[in-house]
Parts: sequence; structure tokens; C-alpha cells
Amino acid sequence: MCQVSKRLERVFEATKAWPLHQQEAAADVLERMDDLARKPYLLSADERADLEEALQEASRGEFASDAEVTAMFARHGL
Repeated sequence: MCQVSKRLERVFEATKAWPLHQQEAAADVLERMDDLARKPYLLSADERADLEEALQEASRGEFASDAEVTAMFARHGL
């Protein structure tokens, strides 16, 4: 039989008091983590093309400036 950590047991117990929508959100996260642990993620053709482009940019030394990174975080409220 597999062991469950005491910390995880405490969190599971606490989630029983959460509203149903929060329980479902937590279940979604755990299901996704389980999927990732069981099988590799397969890139779509678009994702693969984006990754190849990004790798080529990096090999050419093309990176976002500090100002561009700061602006991106600001746009997303981070």
C-alpha cells in the first residue's frame, strides 16, 4: 500500500470545508499533475514551432530587455 504524507492528509481534510467550486479547482490541478507524472506532454505543431523559434532567437542572443520584461509583468498585474 502507498503512503500518504501527513501534510497531504491535513490539506485533504481542510478542503472538505471549501466551497464546491474551490474543491473542483483543486481536483483539476491534482488531475493535471497526475497526468504529467504518468505521461509526457506532447507539443502541438504550433507549440513546437514557437519553441523552435525561441531557441533560434536565444542562440542568436536575442532576449527581452529588462524594460520589456517589466512592461509584460505590469500588463499582467504582476
